[in-house]
Amino acid sequence: GNNIMEKATKDALENYLDSLQNLESDQIVKKIEKYLDDEAIEIFVSHLEEFYGIEDDEELGMLSQIMVSGYVAAKEIDSN
Repeated sequence: GNNIMEKATKDALENYLDSLQNLESDQIVKKIEKYLDDEAIEIFVSHLEEFYGIEDDEELGMLSQIMVSGYVAAKEIDSN
């Protein structure tokens, strides 16, 4: 079968991302901690260093935040 994302899932994704804009940073941190600890986040950082060859700390920080954000979004949407 074809693996097209259902509209409901896309809507859930959009709603979830919109909802983040209304959260304080500590609420976002709580959401992340629900799924990932520091060690797990370090796995993303290592992947960015090894797979993409990124060495700049600021860049690593920003990109790992983006990866973490995507991971958490997937978990949050799956759990709803």
